[in-house]
Amino acid sequence: MEAPSSTDSKDAADSTSGGVMQLNVSGYVMAFPSGVLLRDGLRDTCLAVLLHRFGDWMHKDAERTIFIDADPLYFVWLCEKLTRLKHGWVDEIKIFNEGPHITFYHDIFFATSPIDIDGHPEALFKSFMAMMGAFIKSSIKGGSGGEEVLSVTVGGRTVATTDATLTNFDTLNDRFTKYGATPIVDVSGHHFDLIVDFARRCRLSPDGAVVAPPTCCCQDKLLRVSDMYGVLDAMYPNILANDVMQTLLDRLGKKEPTMLCVFKSALHGHLYESMMRRVAGRRGLLFVIKCSDTHTIAAFVDTKLQLPADPASELQFWCPVSLFSVSGAFEEGITEIDVPKDYQRVSVAGTKGGVTDRWGKPCGKMCIARGLWLGHGERHPTYNFCLHRPTDDIRLCHQWVKQEELPANKKFAGQTIRGSGGHAALLSGSETTCFTAQRVEVFQVWDAMPADPILCESCLRALVDATGMTDATPHLLYKGEADGFEHEALLEHVGSCCCSKKQQQVATDLLLLLKDLDGPIIACHIEGGLTPPADPTAVAKTSCAVSLYSVCGAFDGDGITKIDLSNAEQCICVAGAQAGVKNLQDEPVGKVCIGDMTDGASGRLWLGFQPDAPDPTISRCRHWVLKDCLPADKKYLGAIYFEDRASLGSSNEFTLADLEVYTLQPSAGWQWVSAVASMMLARST
Repeated sequence: MEAPSSTDSKDAADSTSGGVMQLNVSGYVMAFPSGVLLRDGLRDTCLAVLLHRFGDWMHKDAERTIFIDADPLYFVWLCEKLTRLKHGWVDEIKIFNEGPHITFYHDIFFATSPIDIDGHPEALFKSFMAMMGAFIKSSIKGGSGGEEVLSVTVGGRTVATTDATLTNFDTLNDRFTKYGATPIVDVSGHHFDLIVDFARRCRLSPDGAVVAPPTCCCQDKLLRVSDMYGVLDAMYPNILANDVMQTLLDRLGKKEPTMLCVFKSALHGHLYESMMRRVAGRRGLLFVIKCSDTHTIAAFVDTKLQLPADPASELQFWCPVSLFSVSGAFEEGITEIDVPKDYQRVSVAGTKGGVTDRWGKPCGKMCIARGLWLGHGERHPTYNFCLHRPTDDIRLCHQWVKQEELPANKKFAGQTIRGSGGHAALLSGSETTCFTAQRVEVFQVWDAMPADPILCESCLRALVDATGMTDATPHLLYKGEADGFEHEALLEHVGSCCCSKKQQQVATDLLLLLKDLDGPIIACHIEGGLTPPADPTAVAKTSCAVSLYSVCGAFDGDGITKIDLSNAEQCICVAGAQAGVKNLQDEPVGKVCIGDMTDGASGRLWLGFQPDAPDPTISRCRHWVLKDCLPADKKYLGAIYFEDRASLGSSNEFTLADLEVYTLQPSAGWQWVSAVASMMLARST
């Protein structure tokens, strides 16, 4: 199609009187001083060529007025500037501090046109259409401005745009197309203008460009309206593209991973308290940190975080932790870093406190796997060491891993530095361990499929038989992967079980299955229950028979192996919600102690073992038995501690991958035999 000359635009000429042209700018009709654009210095702008040569190719409203899909405020501003120029009050059009929305449109319309108003040179016509085709009807070759003008009434006035602007926003498009005849009465006209203009700027911006979200004095209301019309996700897009995020989710080991974005620093602010308010109480958190334009890291913590009751203290959560370089540090893309088992933990500070380093100095607000800190303390301006002043700004980060923890089969392209413990590798792209992240996001990730049982049905049956209760049926009361690893969750599910619709009774004859994060499985049979004290600040001690079993991992050839405990170890200690079972130094170090010899001081199996910092979960375990208790006919594969102690787990302290608690309910015949045995025992005493 041949480009029209300046005399071809009849409608444009008819609408011009005395150098003034009627324009409809997104629903706002104005008298625009277009004649000023014909002056030297302005006639070569894209806007001058568009209006004075291509009026026939532009959209028209019902009154045959030229329609421009742009921010009306820009044209009001430009109209005033051109009027001042026309009357000689100013010599040129300048932008001072009008704001980014003015600059955005001014850069588009006042760019130098590759062709002039008189139509020369024609060879550069395609270049002009590449610059201004967004304001020309799509029916014209090279035009991308859409097929029609759509409008809706808001607050008694018209807001208009084109179908091209609404293409990628289904809900907003429906409001103009399906319900355009119904006025909008429940939304501020100013907020609606901002949303439509954001959609418009998304269309006009170059592919891949970041479009700044709108802001106003009532930001919370604007965000709610943006969400209502399906624009919020585009205003604050995720750091990772959908395909990259899916690849990362697949690496987490979930069968059908499902995610929900719960925090974005770009949307919710960069304060630590704001982040914790949104993530607390949610289990399975994926932190994505955009360190720079090229480097992104991620960390998945499989636990439920919460703030400590004392805002000046800190909490430590032992849990599975996965650390990834998503981009920048390795040539191969997403690369997982092995986190040593002793650092599978997350520490969080109270709102007025800080997480301490190995020297006991508060350095940051959150620490993941020892080397990734959020809200890290400010650095010394000369010597680059931490001044131990945690900051509420979570974008201030600190990160490192030991060089030997990098995967040997991947090519590391990042920085390494020399530290007190050897060489450290930096995944952030920074030249130092400290950097300021561009954005931080947190997603809750969970598996849509139920978690697998620790043991198959036949193996569980064999374990139950090994306890001697061959006529009993195991009933699952609690599963950490499903119910959470909080101390309260365990007691809520195990403290009582429903044996009938009308009766509640304390769950007894418990079978605990502990799966070590490194693979071994330990079982514990308790011929009693986990009964907490009535006083949440106390510890309840109950005498009952206790047996330990190695299910797999501790002995050559595996198989279920029973470990006999002495009569002095046949008891259980359960701490209240605000207490801890104490050690020999009279310090509260655990939540549940099984096989206690000296009032909780030297138990054989601890749940929620944490001597250094409080941990509200039971994920961290401590376990040991005397070497002499190991069966002589089995080859022990583990390590010996303190010359006479052994562990059935990967070490004497380990983190749970899962925990299951069953109650073994005997058949009616077994219950009768048990009742007779109890009666005979009572008579003999």
